[in-house]
Amino acid sequence: MKKPDDATLSDAKRRLVRRHAEVALRQADALGTLPTPIADIMSAAELEVTSEEELTEGFLKKLRSSARAAGETLRRALSKVLGALHVSARTIYLDPSVPKAKRPFIKLHETGHAVLPWQREIYRVTEDCQKTLEPEIAEQFEREANIFAAEVLFQLDAFSEEAFQQAPSIWVPVKLSKRYGASIYMAIRRYVSENPRPCAVIVTDMPQVCPQRGYVAALHRVVVSPFFRQQFGELNWPAKFSPDDNLGAIIPVGKRKASRPREIMLIDRNRARHRCLAEAFTQGHNVFILIHSCTALNRTIIQAG
Repeated sequence: MKKPDDATLSDAKRRLVRRHAEVALRQADALGTLPTPIADIMSAAELEVTSEEELTEGFLKKLRSSARAAGETLRRALSKVLGALHVSARTIYLDPSVPKAKRPFIKLHETGHAVLPWQREIYRVTEDCQKTLEPEIAEQFEREANIFAAEVLFQLDAFSEEAFQQAPSIWVPVKLSKRYGASIYMAIRRYVSENPRPCAVIVTDMPQVCPQRGYVAALHRVVVSPFFRQQFGELNWPAKFSPDDNLGAIIPVGKRKASRPREIMLIDRNRARHRCLAEAFTQGHNVFILIHSCTALNRTIIQAG
């Protein structure tokens, strides 16, 4: 199932969050240090993390009781809780089941809840989960915390400046992810969302065997660069991909981790046809199909909606 947008903020709010991310980096003397030292960021914010206890409903009830006793508020999660922050205790509770690659981002996400001053005044205990939270203000706070985490993790503009000096390729963010201490998923998202070129990444679930079609991979998320959205608008991406369509055919299966670039065509807002290159990579949890627009030609595969 396609995931909802979790990173859109107004320009003014994004600049404000970015300023606080820069402050966090400077206070930790971590600006320019790679990989980004998460422990130093948290230490400077006077936060500590524990992952010794699973974040079960019983454990969370104790946090809620503690919050009520202190006159604080607690927002409830709708699904599996990944992390919780108790601001007054300056403690981040991280579920021990969280994969290692996701931990840096979740720690910084929770740190964002603690250091963004307008959030700190409202939430003293927060929970984070895999689905959108109900109150509109909570959803806004989630997006702000996501942006804060990304700005800190990718050292403001440092990741983008390094990435965009290289020729366009899925391997650029894959290789830089380790250098910045980020998951491959987050590095690819950052690479596309900040890209000055027209490009997009289609994220799918891992392909599943389908007797009629060979395999199908369900659409998980689409991230596009600002120039891509300006040029192509909203494209009608299919809900599932398989070997019998142009994009599904490049999904690596079996022991393969990547596919070679393949030419596809897209049609833009002005009905002009563009030659694009698509290539795919998987880290074993998702498939990433990166698309770069090259030039205009005379063939249509996907039309803008």
